[in-house]
Amino acid sequence: MADLLSYTIEDFNGGISDKPNKGVKGSFKFGYGINVRDDLSVLTCNQAMKKDSGSTVTDLINFFVPASDGNLYGFGDTGKIYQRTPGGAWSLIYTDAGGAILGAAEFEHNDGSGNYVPYLVWATQTKLRKAKLSNISGTVTDAGNFAKGISGDWHTMAPVQGVLEIADGDRLAMLDYEAAFNASALRLPTALKIQTLIEQGDQAVIGAIERAKSQKGWAFTWERTADSWGMKKGISGRGVNAIIFFESGMAVMSGNGTLKYWDLVNLIPLKNFPGGGTVQPGGVDEYKEVPHFGIYGGTKNGLYSYGRSDKNGVYSLNLDYLLSPVLAAGGAEFDLDAIEEKMADAALKIGAVSTYNGTPFVSWKDGDTYGVDTIDPDNKMPAVFESLEFNAGHPETDKMWRYIKAVANNIPEGTEVRFKYKTNQDTDWQETKRDDNVEILAPGEKAAVFSTEGQGEIYQVRVELIPAGNVAPEVQSINNYFEATGIF
Repeated sequence: MADLLSYTIEDFNGGISDKPNKGVKGSFKFGYGINVRDDLSVLTCNQAMKKDSGSTVTDLINFFVPASDGNLYGFGDTGKIYQRTPGGAWSLIYTDAGGAILGAAEFEHNDGSGNYVPYLVWATQTKLRKAKLSNISGTVTDAGNFAKGISGDWHTMAPVQGVLEIADGDRLAMLDYEAAFNASALRLPTALKIQTLIEQGDQAVIGAIERAKSQKGWAFTWERTADSWGMKKGISGRGVNAIIFFESGMAVMSGNGTLKYWDLVNLIPLKNFPGGGTVQPGGVDEYKEVPHFGIYGGTKNGLYSYGRSDKNGVYSLNLDYLLSPVLAAGGAEFDLDAIEEKMADAALKIGAVSTYNGTPFVSWKDGDTYGVDTIDPDNKMPAVFESLEFNAGHPETDKMWRYIKAVANNIPEGTEVRFKYKTNQDTDWQETKRDDNVEILAPGEKAAVFSTEGQGEIYQVRVELIPAGNVAPEVQSINNYFEATGIF
């Protein structure tokens, strides 16, 4: 046998690469459930997500509002308003007869008696509604009527420049500190509809989409004492669905699964989400100091993150969490084929994402079932790592892929690690076994060698980590051995 060459993988924090065979240090072609945000030097599993809302939530929550009274409020697509207490109790507190709630926020203003108190404010298709935070179901009143109120348009809202600004088609409505409502505080070109907005410095940043079939994206800035917008910027991709703060600028999310950086001067493409998909205006928030995105409508849906943990770290895109109905599809044995099939299910939709009391909450719809997930502190989820495609710098050379030697830090009782591979971009992954016919890196083991026996110019390895309760295996390195056999 010729001398064996080696290909070692020992960095796992680079996230999902846009290219199948190139990327930053530690990147991989695809994966999910991998813990990349806790500055670990091993390949291991993230916490699972669990359904937190019980049977209380019966529509898709479009927006969350973590309120100053300590509660989390959810606003549903059939008009229902839910309250979740810090103790974990969910309740339905109001149903708006106007139907789907298309925007929501907390905003303090004059109650009519000279008292400035916090209100929950929300929007149906045609009306802006509000209620005192201290007595929501008993004080609901109209705050104003929208000038456009077109079916299907969002009324995303945010406190900006000392007032509450609300999207309404090509207009920006405004509720001020004295409770005065202006239905047309700003007019954009009539061909557009506003999807999202955020406050940046002393101005509003507005994301919009063309109503035409092209659905091109645009971003605007506006200082509210000005007669019109200050800046107009074309954003390639299908509209601007969501904007969130990102380091010194903003992360701008389009409707076709592309992520860009914008600091009001520079517009830089960042990442494409694998498998495509989209995000709702309320489907983004920050967790562990990086933006998180609730991606659905593609083939690899779930809660993603993008960012870095320190100035010397790499920017990484990661599918951190799969939703509880996706994990449930795998059963107690974590059938990964079933999990990955459910991950791509078109019946699964993500509505809102919010960090509340330091924990992410994600609303979802699965066919006719609805719920809200949060982190399960008592259980971990399975993790899958699929390496970049490797050709040893010689894509023309045929190779025999002989062995995988796995080195582990810890394989707790009840957990297991499996290794698979494929060559020349085959569709199916090939199983590996050890000389003793065992298919896993077993509990208590620190290292093991698996036979591959594949042939081809290009090679890829897949690692499957199965947890047990709240413990997970930790893989330190994946060492792949091969020999070059020639150009034929």
